[in-house]
Amino acid sequence: MARTRYIRKLKELRQDVTEMGAITLRSVEDVLTALETSDAALAQRVIVNDDAINKFDRKIEAQCMSLLALEQPMAKDLRIIATSLKMITDLERIGDFTADIAEEVVTMGKPIRIPVSASKFNELVADVKSMVADSIETYAQGNVQLARSFEARDDRIDYLYKDVVQNMVNALAQGKCSTETVADVASLLFIIRYLERIADHAVNIGNRVCYMEEGARRYLK
Repeated sequence: MARTRYIRKLKELRQDVTEMGAITLRSVEDVLTALETSDAALAQRVIVNDDAINKFDRKIEAQCMSLLALEQPMAKDLRIIATSLKMITDLERIGDFTADIAEEVVTMGKPIRIPVSASKFNELVADVKSMVADSIETYAQGNVQLARSFEARDDRIDYLYKDVVQNMVNALAQGKCSTETVADVASLLFIIRYLERIADHAVNIGNRVCYMEEGARRYLK
């Protein structure tokens, strides 16, 4: 009976972490849609949704502490709990950065103007979104092979981040930006940095899944 209860609680933990991941991913998707469409109302909902992510964080932390204190898990079970406890911190930080982007969208309140080619910015946005989605899948499925793809993908995001930032700084230095566009550039620089940090947390999740499944600490970066 005790073993059956323990297995059920461990299964509930993984389900709750996966659900927290799904809510976080939805916030990422919504804020990027709000950014693209200048939808301040949607951005505001993303800010409000950060509270739901934080509540999951506190709930799952309590679950992990209870399992560690009362069940004395070992081997793979212990790694699942440890990974879950660490992963919710990454998800909570992704939620925070997503809310930060939403606040920039609300502040701008108008269609965004990119003073350089938008293609690499759009690539950056798409790559970050797919990394977050895949990081949650790696945990839900225990997919180490997918987690190992994050290193090269994060290198690509870092390249795009540096390239877009440098091009924007050059546009400012060369006087290619109107007065209104300068304000947009300031917001964009914050947004791009937040996106890069979101990708870093997705890499962290990949590292944690490798540990959960293989029992050895592996650092993708």
